[in-house]
Amino acid sequence: MADSKRVLVAGATGYLGKFAVKAFKEHGYQVRVLTRDEKRLYEPGPFTAPAISKDDVDDVFVGEISKPETLGGLMDGVDLVFSSVGISRQRDGLTFEQVDYQCNKNLINLCQPSGVKRFVYVSMQGAENIMQLAITQAHEKVVALLKDSGMEYRIVRPCGYFSDMGVLLDMAKKGRAFMIGDGNNKMSPIHGRDLAEVCIETAEGDEIEVEAGGPDIMTQREAAKLAFEVVGKPVKITVIPMWAARGMVKFIGLLSTQFGDLAEFIVTAGEIDGVGPARGKTSLRNYLEALHAGDPNP
Repeated sequence: MADSKRVLVAGATGYLGKFAVKAFKEHGYQVRVLTRDEKRLYEPGPFTAPAISKDDVDDVFVGEISKPETLGGLMDGVDLVFSSVGISRQRDGLTFEQVDYQCNKNLINLCQPSGVKRFVYVSMQGAENIMQLAITQAHEKVVALLKDSGMEYRIVRPCGYFSDMGVLLDMAKKGRAFMIGDGNNKMSPIHGRDLAEVCIETAEGDEIEVEAGGPDIMTQREAAKLAFEVVGKPVKITVIPMWAARGMVKFIGLLSTQFGDLAEFIVTAGEIDGVGPARGKTSLRNYLEALHAGDPNP
């Protein structure tokens, strides 16, 4: 990829996407971003996702990834596609199948006739253990498409994001954290900035699939206790038994497929370990302390 320096970043308004835009630019790439709302690019995201400046991008393509008819010319001159497109906290009623799978499928279909050399896709670590989930099925269908596409591809599999740990800090500030299950499952989440660097290394390297965790391995309960320590409040954790959480998932699923699938993912995450190679450098303590202090770039 040394001579191929034009990248399209899809998912540029999300937590990882914002870090990825900045990182690609810092590594000398010409950066085109795909967005349906250019204004959101220039606004900071939650949990320290940075605002993108106009100096960070060379080209903004405004289009709807779910509507291929709005994407004519998107891949013109593009060597590398990076996609972190997926549902996180969207509230538009769309499902994982419609977003995580179909939108990435639309990108892959556009790549094939246009000379894109490589596609980098962000999936999830440990997918083989949770294939019953709609989110996992959608992600792995994208991986299967890439394998069959004839393009060079790379898959990055993070063990979780620091943005999720920011939720623990918010709960600790309010004086009580809620936890699904006993909280003894282990995890090694990674900072978005560190993960963006891993993504670029993967894009330029020879490894086909790369797992990426942060430097700390801890249980969910230990992470919650750390959040209370950072805010200086006594530890108060309310445990939601797994049987009760499963019941809530079924009820939510009756009301909304999207939120039911999200709830099932959250509950399942409370049961399984998510640990991978320590490729990140930022410790969770440093991140939470900086986030609590209001540092925009912890």
